[in-house]
Amino acid sequence: MTNQALFDPRLDAACAVVIGVGGLGCTAAAVLAGEGVGTLRLLDPDDVEVSNLHRQILFDDPDVGRPKVDVAARRLRRTRPDLRVEPRPERFGAASAEALAGADVIVDGTDSVVAKFLVNDAAVAAGLPLVHGGAVGFTAQVMTILPGRSACYRCLFEDPPPDDEVPSCRDAGILGPVVALAGALQGAEAVRILRGERPAFADRIVSFDAWSGTWRSVPITQRASCDACGRLPRGDATRSHAP
Repeated sequence: MTNQALFDPRLDAACAVVIGVGGLGCTAAAVLAGEGVGTLRLLDPDDVEVSNLHRQILFDDPDVGRPKVDVAARRLRRTRPDLRVEPRPERFGAASAEALAGADVIVDGTDSVVAKFLVNDAAVAAGLPLVHGGAVGFTAQVMTILPGRSACYRCLFEDPPPDDEVPSCRDAGILGPVVALAGALQGAEAVRILRGERPAFADRIVSFDAWSGTWRSVPITQRASCDACGRLPRGDATRSHAP
């Protein structure tokens, strides 16, 4: 159960969609559940693999071979029986707009650049706040998109790079605590948005390198020629979003 001293009706009434239940999504989902978000919708087409266990905190050895979303839903309900969880064993794609129906915030836990562009474009089209996260090797990054009020992912990167230019977690490896930290930052940011508080990562991308022990914050401005959000009416990125 949630801590009743921390109960917030805004969070209890909110729905957060977590796309990708890997290292980022597992940690973000645990944060959202622990803070009292009422409904979590989990999207991921994959089964648990042995290689996932060092960084995907909702899975253990007996879960190998089972659908990630089902295992995650069961684990989250075990710690919070009142949580409403909607497991969807599917890959998010261009035709997945229905999966966002009724949502108040999206957390991007996908592990490919192409998927991140799809999630960004869908969030902008739906007018839904999106908390982006990415991690590979010893580095990770976080960025928040408030459609019409802040820069979006395409304002920073116009188009996906060729596949051979972006190392995957499978190829480059990943340090478990790095992805857990990024997922925790994403979950906390989503909670801030749902509470109507000022987002910490709008109009900037924050990256950290666990090897060098350094953090970097790069300002991003909305780009009028952006294919995703360039035609949206402009607002104030400092304003909060409430469900």
